[in-house]
Amino acid sequence: MNKKLLTVAIGAALAAGPMLVSATAQADVKVYGKLHMSVDYVDGKGAGDVTTSSGSAATSRKHMAVSNNSSRWGIDVSEKLGGGMTAIGKLESDIDASGETSSQNTRNRYVGLSGGFGTVLAGTHDTPFKTVSRDTELFPEQVGDTRNLVSSGGNGALGWDLRPANILVYATPNLGGFTATYAYSADTTAVAGTEDNRRRADSLGLKFVQGPLYVNFAYETHRFNSITDSGNPTEKGYRLGASYNFGAFKLVGMYQDLKDQGGTASGAQSVKRKSWNIGGAFTAGNNVFKAQYVKADALSNFAAGTSGDNTGAKMWAIGWDHLFSKTVKAYVAYAKTDNDSAATFTVNAGGHGDTIAPQAGNDPQAWSVGMIVDF
Repeated sequence: MNKKLLTVAIGAALAAGPMLVSATAQADVKVYGKLHMSVDYVDGKGAGDVTTSSGSAATSRKHMAVSNNSSRWGIDVSEKLGGGMTAIGKLESDIDASGETSSQNTRNRYVGLSGGFGTVLAGTHDTPFKTVSRDTELFPEQVGDTRNLVSSGGNGALGWDLRPANILVYATPNLGGFTATYAYSADTTAVAGTEDNRRRADSLGLKFVQGPLYVNFAYETHRFNSITDSGNPTEKGYRLGASYNFGAFKLVGMYQDLKDQGGTASGAQSVKRKSWNIGGAFTAGNNVFKAQYVKADALSNFAAGTSGDNTGAKMWAIGWDHLFSKTVKAYVAYAKTDNDSAATFTVNAGGHGDTIAPQAGNDPQAWSVGMIVDF
């Protein structure tokens, strides 16, 4: 009798299972990722230390590296709620495919709503200011990434390509090709228990996309704790980026102006730095040939008794991408950074793996052969 009852119960559960699943599991879930590895030969031109992705250092002027370059995986979730609204969510993490670390550092992670009113989300997310450089980049997370020159500087070493924690983002719907986005980070300190609402970031972007034309402008401010942070309590900057497709040829460029970089030198209250980059790519079948040039001016407008002379740099990069399919790509790239005598800009940072930190005035260069698999 007990066996018969058990058999009936199991049969009822199996029959009800699909109905229970269909009634409760309504959200669409997508698993995605990017695996990006490269073999690099890096020459620091006399650099003292090579800083690895694990944070350790080894003395080497020239070295080979197998680099993990912002490999990641993530989960996208969406569910239609009715009334034109959709619930959205994302959980994305780094993967160290090189095996040097077990890092699963946070990338974009958020929950939000989208609809006719636009999109609003809360969590961790790239700022509109960062988006300008990412959308006009020809060497993303490769040697020669523009972030080697345009991201550094600022009070508290916050930098200028941010993915802040504790962020609230609102983006308007597409209005005739225009989209506006505002991001507010209530606290730029991403360490539990150290929240300080005097440290915040505000980022505003206005983007226009129409056919082959892309234009994006962003303005960002970083407000610091004037008691514990050195230098100016507020810094600000703007970026203007654009790209245009001429059939098989693509032209990209960006201009950046940073002001009140109070943390870059002792006694400086209104330090400024301007930078710009331009690049082009030509597509021939499954091959893309590309080149990019970046220029960072020397720091200026220092307080009396300080100087920003010889703190600029320029970097150029050339590369060849071969597209095996829509999701598999291999590439060869070369980049070199020419530092002024007091500058220490890198050549293989900006999401790339093992980064060499040159001594002041040295000119690092790197060759890289890489492969990217998207899924």
